[in-house]
Amino acid sequence: MSRVLTVLIFLVLFSSLGCSPDLPESESEAAQLYVRRCSGCHRLYHPQLLTAKMWDFMLSRMDEEFQRLNRPLLQGQERKTVREYLHTHSGKS
Repeated sequence: MSRVLTVLIFLVLFSSLGCSPDLPESESEAAQLYVRRCSGCHRLYHPQLLTAKMWDFMLSRMDEEFQRLNRPLLQGQERKTVREYLHTHSGKS
């Protein structure tokens, strides 16, 4: 097998694994909303990777990024749901 083909296979496998982490309560509305709203631009990060405070920072940072990309911001109940989901399953500091 050529080196290029090996690298391509690795990249496909790695990216597919990185994009679908085993999320807590993956069938819940909150998890599904997180998937829908956050996986359009980047791979999903397991909520436990960051503390609740860090997630708050990232949500604010994503507001800036959504504005830059001219995408609709997380607002109202949608924002509250994602934030609560991330906080509930966040890592401990």
